[in-house]
Amino acid sequence: MSINLLDMLKDQVTGSLAKGAAGFLGEPESGITKALGEGIFPTLLGGMMDKGGTEEGATSLLNAFKDHDGGILDNIGGLFGGGSDAVAGLMNNGSGILSMLLGNRVGGIVDMVAKLAGLKGSTSSSLLKMAAPMLMGMVGRYVRKNGLGVSGLMDMLSSQKDHVQAAAPSGWNPLSAAAGLVGGAASAVTEAAENVADAGKKVVTGAADVVGDAAGATVDAGKKVVSGAADLAGKGVDAVGEVGGAAVKTGGSMLRWLLPLFLLLMAAAYFFGFKTGCGAVDNTVAKANDVTENVVSTGADVVGDVAEGAMDLAKGAFGAVNEAGKKALDGVQWAAGSAGSQIMDFVNGGFKGEGRFRFNNLNFETGSARISGDTGVEVDNIAKIMAAYPDLKINVEGYTDSTGDAAKNKQLSEARAQAVKGRLIAAGVAGGRVNTQGFGADNPIGDNATEEGRAQNRRIEITIGK
Repeated sequence: MSINLLDMLKDQVTGSLAKGAAGFLGEPESGITKALGEGIFPTLLGGMMDKGGTEEGATSLLNAFKDHDGGILDNIGGLFGGGSDAVAGLMNNGSGILSMLLGNRVGGIVDMVAKLAGLKGSTSSSLLKMAAPMLMGMVGRYVRKNGLGVSGLMDMLSSQKDHVQAAAPSGWNPLSAAAGLVGGAASAVTEAAENVADAGKKVVTGAADVVGDAAGATVDAGKKVVSGAADLAGKGVDAVGEVGGAAVKTGGSMLRWLLPLFLLLMAAAYFFGFKTGCGAVDNTVAKANDVTENVVSTGADVVGDVAEGAMDLAKGAFGAVNEAGKKALDGVQWAAGSAGSQIMDFVNGGFKGEGRFRFNNLNFETGSARISGDTGVEVDNIAKIMAAYPDLKINVEGYTDSTGDAAKNKQLSEARAQAVKGRLIAAGVAGGRVNTQGFGADNPIGDNATEEGRAQNRRIEITIGK
């Protein structure tokens, strides 16, 4: 009878890992356990089986096992008790293993695990990174104990097929490097794309009707103007929805973005009107002008509503006060420009502004999620603010510059955000009050072509959470 690696993982890993990860990530232990047992470990083992299905892949795995002696399994609880640096190191290790076992399928698997267990995407991502070294450690220990070579490893992994399939939920195919997950994700993307296309057609059709009524019986050139104006107007309406949704982050810059689009609309209409000399075009331009004014007005309303909503969110977050905690803030020496100083200015200034705060004195070791020296005091001060305002929840966002591999940069940015969360938890902040996300090189604030710009882009930011 063959061994069952998933049963071994359940006995040796799942319980301790679920308990430690639940406390660290601020998620229910039941959801963590479901994610690990039904989704993550079967999928990771399926990826290992896929890679070990050839002599070349099995040889690569044997070499990788040399760096995983299984010692990590002996004190999983102590790992989480060791603070954020220990967990960040575990996740950095896990990122490399995920790349080896699952390649570019990680993103789709993260989404499917989150849906399966009812977890946040960031939690699912972190769990995958935590679980991967555990699997490598356990299989590596078994391989050494039994003296398995390439053929022995291939046979052992192939014997796990029935166990892996039995552990996964119905319709979930964890084999072939999670091909089933990718297929499901692709279907979801296709469906979403079709929905967006249908919605876009409705918007353009509505705009075309308005402009068509104004144009009347125009010549062919006039009809081209109507079509062009309709397309531009439709895109303008779409832009209001998209940019309005991001207005909290962009801080009310939507109108500055939209106006060039409307100017282009007007210029195109007048240009074709001049070229054709068609009188109906003038009417079309007038109607397009009405559409433009309506869209600008709508955009202004959206920005105003979002700004008002952001202020309400801030007031709610800082509404409840722990008097003892607030008094403790009196003794804090805020470094100039620090995230804590920015937050206190935001509170004392009546919650005016974007509500985005950047760490300016927090550093990490190069290429690592380990916080450098005493720069973590800036994180400790955030913990004191959160102790003073018990209803405050935050989002911690990690960013890198554009140097190097994009996928690894995103993993590093997430690991650094998790390191900040880990330090906050160690200071007494409940994990459920802190959400994390890594954006890699997205949303740069400096020029990546210069060292100064790259330094600006390597940052951690905080926003107020819900």
